[in-house]
This record gives sequence, structure tokens and C-alpha cells, in this order.
Amino acid sequence: MKKIIPILFSTIFIQSVSVAQSVAERYGDRIELLGVTFKDPLVLCQILIAILLAVTFLQSGIDKIIDRKGNLNFFESHFANSPFKGFTGFLLTILTMMEMAGGLMLVYGIYYAFAEKTTLWIFYGFVMLAFTLIALFTGQRLAKDYGGAADLVPYFMLIMIGIMSMY
Repeated sequence: MKKIIPILFSTIFIQSVSVAQSVAERYGDRIELLGVTFKDPLVLCQILIAILLAVTFLQSGIDKIIDRKGNLNFFESHFANSPFKGFTGFLLTILTMMEMAGGLMLVYGIYYAFAEKTTLWIFYGFVMLAFTLIALFTGQRLAKDYGGAADLVPYFMLIMIGIMSMY
């Protein structure tokens, strides 16, 4: 009996793998999820990446607006020994606007992807957030916060994957 169960499961697994279809074989150049048709799986991935990044950057931007004083205090101490020492208020404002603009472009891009069946605005949001992350990365490096700079790299890579999937 102990030998029959593994043989049975391995037989079922091998059989299910041999008859499995790829997404392309099953749906062709279209994919449907919850009644919504997508041009292809890459569009679905672009939308999911956009949702994740919109949440991330809108939350960060809103936090900078709601707790501006706390964020300004953090920026002033964080950049005390960097070339940005006297510009922290201005840079916080610019960074907040970049995060909010990129996040809002993605929200509009998600809507636009469903309404117009194109991810053009998601692309624009990805590009905006790529520049935002480059600015954040530069600031972290100049402040000699190498760990903080390294934490930004996965977000940047995700954005690059999103952009590259557009072509």
C-alpha cells in the first residue's frame, strides 16, 4: 500500500503535465480573467505591476503630505552631512510631487487600460516613477545611506521589467 500511493500520485502528476496547455494554447493571443479580456498575459502583468507601484508611491506621497513636518525633520537629519543640506524642504516638495504624479499616472493608466485597451498611461507612469527612483537613489547615495539606496533597486528593477514588457 505504501508503494501504491506514490505510484498513483506520480502517474496522475505525469498525466496532468502531459495534457496541460500553455496559456497561449488555451487562450490564443487573448486571456480572460474574471470576465475581463486582456490582449495578452503581458498586459495583465503590466496592470498588476502598476497596481502595486501605485499603492506604494501614492501611500508614500500622501504620507509626505499628511506628515510633512515629520518627513522634513527626517530629511534634515538624513541629509545633514550631504550637499543637499540647505535644500531639504524644496527637495521634499519635489519628491512628493514626483511620487504623487507617478502614482496618479498609474491609477489613470489602469483605468485607461480597461477603458481604451491600451497601457500607454501605465508606460508614462513607469517612466515617471523610474525618474523618481533615480532621484531617491541619488539622494541616498549622497547621504551615504548605502543600505537605503540598495532597498530601492528591486523597485527600479520591477519598473524596468514593466517598461520592457511594453515592447
